[in-house]
Amino acid sequence: MRHNNKSFVFIITIAGLLGTACQKTIDKTPISSLTTSNYWKTATDAESGLTGAYNSLYQQFYIWDYMTNGDVQADNCYAGGNNPDNFAIDNFTLNALNGNVTRDWQGLYEGVANANAVIQNVPAINDVAWQGNTRKQQIIGEAKFLRALHYFYLVTTWGDVPLVVENVTSGAGLYPARTPAAAVWEQIEHDLISADSSLLPASGSNPNNGRATQGAADALLAKAYAQQGKYDSSLVWCNKVMANSYYSLLPGYAQLFDGNHKNTVESIFEIQHGTVSGTTNYGPELLLPYSLTGDTWAKFNEPTNDLIQAYQAENDMVRLNASVYWSKPGDSSGAIPPPYTKLPVPYAYKWKDPGGFNSPDNEIVLRLADIILLKAEALNQTGQTAQAIPLINQIRARVGLPNTTAVSQTDVATAILKERRLELALEGWRWTDLLRAGVQYTINLMNSRVDPSGKPLNYGLTTNKLLWPVPQAERDLDANLGQNPGY
Repeated sequence: MRHNNKSFVFIITIAGLLGTACQKTIDKTPISSLTTSNYWKTATDAESGLTGAYNSLYQQFYIWDYMTNGDVQADNCYAGGNNPDNFAIDNFTLNALNGNVTRDWQGLYEGVANANAVIQNVPAINDVAWQGNTRKQQIIGEAKFLRALHYFYLVTTWGDVPLVVENVTSGAGLYPARTPAAAVWEQIEHDLISADSSLLPASGSNPNNGRATQGAADALLAKAYAQQGKYDSSLVWCNKVMANSYYSLLPGYAQLFDGNHKNTVESIFEIQHGTVSGTTNYGPELLLPYSLTGDTWAKFNEPTNDLIQAYQAENDMVRLNASVYWSKPGDSSGAIPPPYTKLPVPYAYKWKDPGGFNSPDNEIVLRLADIILLKAEALNQTGQTAQAIPLINQIRARVGLPNTTAVSQTDVATAILKERRLELALEGWRWTDLLRAGVQYTINLMNSRVDPSGKPLNYGLTTNKLLWPVPQAERDLDANLGQNPGY
């Protein structure tokens, strides 16, 4: 299950030499052993290299860890399962030796390196196949989106991180220092604005399924600006996404996660999974109960009592039932450890295909409801509270809830944060949402959490623990990395 760990230095070097693990289409098994002497010569090479960059989305971070980091670290999930590395995320007891910390850092930088290889090598390719079309620019734009996506997760998890935009094989570039977060955000903005100008707009065309489009770049850019508190800019890009007539909310919330509605008009960027080796989604195997999978795996990322009560307080049974499944712990042969032995036990249920480690469930990274609520947040934060309220109500109406009663700017901000929780729970966004609500707000909220029995968890969360430690394995290879305060 674990992604094959590589050192940061090794990732940069090997990507410079090999480009990527390449394949002709997004859903096929990669080919290896390509070098710059026999590669990056044709349009076909460029397409294969880009597919290799997309393959970075099949690593464990994008299959499962993004949810653990975004929901378990927040108040939506307990770690569940039996992995001490996950418990440390839940309890804010991470250290630089934690396996998840190392795996996610290395996996995201492998993705950066694979995207860099495309951005770096494709401009020099001249192929008659590209005459009269813009495919070459689209390939580069797709790679820039992927690089920005990886850096979005890196900077929101670690803060200052090495900003590597060119792959190198020797010299000081193999041992970069960390770059201030502000400069990393600037690079994300630059990549996404550049991508917007060269990518295709969203459409229902099957060849575009799983590929970055203008809408994907615009949506991620809106989120990047919001995360920095640049709400005027975020609003611009939210509006651009919502101006695309292709996007619309599905009529039924549950359709998003029933396995029968993939790449819908609500989905803006969706990771494609299938039954081909290397593209399957093993996330459901780790989350669903024995009664559905027939497997004795311990079940991870258990929805919290507080999340369930938040749904119940709103009488939001549509989203609760689409997001949480209940099963007896005895069905899992005792695989769920205390304190998860009460009956019934809640399970994360936004992935529903019980196909073992070969589930074809896609993962929706960006969708329209997220951007509608983000626009509401941007409007409210820029003093346009009255215009924000109808957007909240639009999301609530789909699941049969009455209009919000919030009117003041403060109350509307609270309503938006709550609505984002109910709408996007178990999709990996709760932690960044909390951070936008404020550092002290996040600290106070997390330090007030209780376990399933109601006992205080006593996290003792401080500002230093809001960021993760730099992996010790990387610091051993690169003395320039330093460490985040408190680790």
